[in-house]
Amino acid sequence: MSSTPDVWQRHSSQWQQIGPPLRPGPEDARIMMEALAPALAGANSRPVIGVLGVTPELVQLPWQGTVDLRAFDQSAEMIARVWTPNPNIASEVQVARWQELPAADQSLDAVIGDGSLYVLESLDEYVSVLTQVHRVLRPGGLLALRCFVRPDRVETPQEIKRAVHAGEIGSFHALKLRLSMSLAGPPDYGIAVADVHALFEQVFDDRNALAARTGWTRDTIDTIDAYSNSATRYTCPTFPVLLDLLAPCFTDVVRRHGHYELAGRCPTVATRAK
Repeated sequence: MSSTPDVWQRHSSQWQQIGPPLRPGPEDARIMMEALAPALAGANSRPVIGVLGVTPELVQLPWQGTVDLRAFDQSAEMIARVWTPNPNIASEVQVARWQELPAADQSLDAVIGDGSLYVLESLDEYVSVLTQVHRVLRPGGLLALRCFVRPDRVETPQEIKRAVHAGEIGSFHALKLRLSMSLAGPPDYGIAVADVHALFEQVFDDRNALAARTGWTRDTIDTIDAYSNSATRYTCPTFPVLLDLLAPCFTDVVRRHGHYELAGRCPTVATRAK
């Protein structure tokens, strides 16, 4: 284990300062409910839904009827700071790795998540998690995830800087995501979180000037420091690569996204277990 601070400990303490596209918006919640509707309608009288993570926008969805919600997150800090049970349904959370879900085979009607694959360290972990999800889903069960997918052509740091100076990047969270995706190259599409922080420091070396130019607050800009000296890695493949990873266990892939900044890079992908 690394002795460097875990990025999720830091994220948990600044969760309320993070916004779209790094967190889902109202459009994403609507798209998720629409994706879930057929699965809920076709499920037993008490469908069981698994959640990869503790994203409030998913846990607090306006669930219709009787639903059991089971959330799984390996970060005790995220659970302690972010998790709130949905008061309208039976909802619980467990500390668990998604690669080893504590659920019986074919016991869930649907599994949902927000950015869940993005925070995995490698494409091999994508395969491991997708295999686990397939194991716990009933045949034909729904997997619906908001996924972060890199553009086919990688932006350069200078292109991103010019976009900021031209007023073409509306939020600091969109800037963080664009910087992160610029580092996600083949064949592994990995992103060292500490490298995102270093790239930001290199390209935008005057935070006060950035705040003055964009109108972003220093508190918001300083959320980038959650990435400093972190051993955490993310993974952000292109959409075709994601489809290849889904293909062994899932079918009937549907991709939808909202209209906010970078929504096209953060689509909700709904698919059925083979």
